[in-house]
Amino acid sequence: MVRLLATILFICCLTAQLNAQSNEQAPKEKEKESAAPAAAATSAKTEFPLEAFQEFSAIMVGSVMMGDERESHIYRSGKLVRTEGLEGRNFLITDVTTQETYGVTALACLHDGHPYFRAAPFASMKPGYKVERATSGQETVDGHSCKIEDVTLSSPKLPHPIRLRLWEAEDLQGFPVKVEFRRDGNHNSVIHYKSVVLGPQDPTLFIYPKDCEPPPKGKQMPTKAPPGARKPAAAPAGTPPQH
Repeated sequence: MVRLLATILFICCLTAQLNAQSNEQAPKEKEKESAAPAAAATSAKTEFPLEAFQEFSAIMVGSVMMGDERESHIYRSGKLVRTEGLEGRNFLITDVTTQETYGVTALACLHDGHPYFRAAPFASMKPGYKVERATSGQETVDGHSCKIEDVTLSSPKLPHPIRLRLWEAEDLQGFPVKVEFRRDGNHNSVIHYKSVVLGPQDPTLFIYPKDCEPPPKGKQMPTKAPPGARKPAAAPAGTPPQH
C-alpha cells in the first residue's frame, strides 16, 4: 500500500509537466490566427474564476491528462481539495495555496510538494500568475445552459501560458461543468463535472496527519497513469468515497 501511494504521489508532478508542454504553433496556424478577427470579448475581470467555488462536491470524468476518461470524486473546502487515488482505495488532499499534497491510506501518509494532477484546474493558479479572461459564446452541456469563457494563466516562471476553456453552468452559479485544457497540436484534455453540489462540506473529509512522510527518493516519475477505469456511484455532498 505504501508503494502504491508513493507511485501516486510521484504523479503529482504531471500537472506541472503537462502544463509546461510546448505550445509552439505551426506557421500556418499563427498566420491564420493573426489574420482572423478577435472572436471573443475580453473581460475586465482579472481574478481566477474557479476561486469563486470554495465549497463543493462533484464527480469528475477525465483529468488534465490526455485520454483519461476515469471517474472520481472531488471535494473542496476553502484552500483544500480532496480527490481519490488511482485505484480509489486512498485519498489525496491538495492545498491550492501551498501546492502541497498529502496522500493518505489506512496504513500510511505521504507528503509531496506538488499538487495532485486530479486537483487541476482548481490547483492550476499560483501566486503571481497573470489572469486573462474572455467570453466566447454560449452552449448547452449535459443539459446545462453555459457561458463559455477562455482563461489564460501566464507568468515569467511558466515556459508557456496555461490555457483553459470553461463551460460555466448558469444554473450552478457559473460552476464549470466542462473544462478543456487547450494545447497546440491537438493535445487537449477535457474534464466533465457531474452531480455537482455547491455548499459547505463535511470538515472531517479534509483531515490528514500532520507528520506525513516525504515520498521515497530515487524513483522515476511515471509518464502516465496506470490503465483502467473506476466508475463510482454518485456520492452525497460531504460523504467520502468508501475505501
